[in-house]
Amino acid sequence: MATKKIGELLVESGLISQDQLEDALRAGSAEAKKTRLGSILVKKGYTTELDIAQTLSYQLNIPFVDVSSSVVDPEAVKLVSEKLAQRHLVIPLYIDRKVIRIAMADPLNLAAIDDIRFATGLEVEPAAATLSDVTAAIGRHYHINEPIENLMGDMERDELVEVVREAGPGLRDISEQVKKSSAPPIIKMVDSIIIHGAQSRASDVHIEPHEKGVKLRIRVDGIMKEAMQFPKWVQGPVVSRIKIMAEMDIAERRVSQDGRIKVRLGGKNLDIRVSTLPTQYGEKVVMRLLDPASATLDMDTVGLLPESRKAILDMIDRPQGVVLVTGPTGSGKTSMLYAMLRRIKSPEINIITIEDPIEYELKDVNQVAINEKTGLTFSYTLRSVLRQDPDVIMVGEMRDAETATIALQASLTGHLVFSTLHTNDAIASIIRLKNMGIPQYMVASSLNGIVAQRLVRVICGQCKMQYSPTQDELARAGIKLDDGKKLYRGAGCKQCAGTGYSGRTGVFEILTVTNKLKGMVAADAPQGELDTAATDSGMVTLQQDGVKKVLAGVTSLEELTRVIYLGKADEGKTGVCPVCHNDVAVETGACPHCGHFISKECPACGRMRQPGWVVCPYCTARF
Repeated sequence: MATKKIGELLVESGLISQDQLEDALRAGSAEAKKTRLGSILVKKGYTTELDIAQTLSYQLNIPFVDVSSSVVDPEAVKLVSEKLAQRHLVIPLYIDRKVIRIAMADPLNLAAIDDIRFATGLEVEPAAATLSDVTAAIGRHYHINEPIENLMGDMERDELVEVVREAGPGLRDISEQVKKSSAPPIIKMVDSIIIHGAQSRASDVHIEPHEKGVKLRIRVDGIMKEAMQFPKWVQGPVVSRIKIMAEMDIAERRVSQDGRIKVRLGGKNLDIRVSTLPTQYGEKVVMRLLDPASATLDMDTVGLLPESRKAILDMIDRPQGVVLVTGPTGSGKTSMLYAMLRRIKSPEINIITIEDPIEYELKDVNQVAINEKTGLTFSYTLRSVLRQDPDVIMVGEMRDAETATIALQASLTGHLVFSTLHTNDAIASIIRLKNMGIPQYMVASSLNGIVAQRLVRVICGQCKMQYSPTQDELARAGIKLDDGKKLYRGAGCKQCAGTGYSGRTGVFEILTVTNKLKGMVAADAPQGELDTAATDSGMVTLQQDGVKKVLAGVTSLEELTRVIYLGKADEGKTGVCPVCHNDVAVETGACPHCGHFISKECPACGRMRQPGWVVCPYCTARF
């Protein structure tokens, strides 16, 4: 079938008649300049470009490609010269091992396939495409003259993004690769994306491929929001540019990759962690923006209340033991660990950290990045670190029982150990360690304390306003307030982009492991008893800390409810005393901490009481 002409196939498929084909051939021979048969058929109205391409796809059993919404790999474009593409009306799409995929307006053109095979040294897999799409793609990808400024909209910036590379082998080759494979408009587009993310205070920038386009989303203060939509054709060049900046393999698209970029925006340095993931419509890229300046957080700026700060300082000022920071991903655990290390750092002690990866550089601290591909795991590295005469060790995460056991044993031999776990609250961390198989005596004797935390958005100072919450809002958060009590929220303004929030702060649950708790852990007490003992010992819970920040106007009730959710099974079972803000059971007549009467029901008969009642008229119980 490949030896037939395109006209013969169109006739055999019934798309055009023999008379129409002969008429088109006569018109083509009559024209002074040779015109392609497909263009003449379309011009005369006998068929359409799309019908021709799809018919050829079916007859030749090759795929049809919508070039306007397909990803074109810049590396494939480099292998086929513009002159060759113009002569045969082809556009290279991508390279897969020793095969190059080519979109062709005329897949029956064997001379084109031979020329491309000779020029690239690769086997050619043709795909059918419309003539107009191929012509437009040639003009676009060989001369990226699309108005980038129009695509970027108000994201266009004049600030210079300078890639900072560490000296090392192969640096010259990388630099040459950057120059050769990068078109200035695409560089400008990627730079604008990075600048927009940095100026929007984004922690992550997501470049997400879809069937017909590419979506740019950013995460600001923990919330995702869409920033821009791009045409599909920018996907290949943009992803390749980011991969080159991160020194990743731009030819590998079938597996996920990780890389790192150091850039300078004006006088500001920025570390960018890059991760790619193959998806249905191409590679998804996530760039995590890490500002080294934000690593200067200390114990005074993370959002701790005075009593909470005092409790944490008591944990970390001890010469040995384990201090755990727990919470879900993105709750600021690493930043809290850095703040702790900065608090105790001094020339008299040797501090070594084991991280995956190193997020921020800490001055005068020995930081080790694990690499599981080379066998440099948390447990292996921790054993090596113990032979480096450390005083303080930070283990990025206790991922397995082996790492946890070594860390706890290190604390028993005179080291102060910091680490993280992924649990919901402080007591759950003790249960997690026991479930890992750590002996109860080791857990009990090694723990100094546990900090459970979340990050909540801070109300914007420019549009902060008072309001009266509804009872439903209070019930959802498990909060009871005196009548007339006002709370705060943001109205939304230009300063906060209409969100009502600007920045984030921490909400903390501080558990100091007392001798009583150590005994209960060693005796394998159930979680309920540990919770009660921790509360009795003065533990400040996440909800208590959050309510205090709501009442102080730091964050809103809605934000606290979003971050610290009470399940349906728990709603109505616990509340907060409006006077001392300690956790209380709703059915309790008086707060056990301060004596304030908070129940709306008679504690004796359970009937609803009315304001002003001193004695229940049903059972004569006194309030």
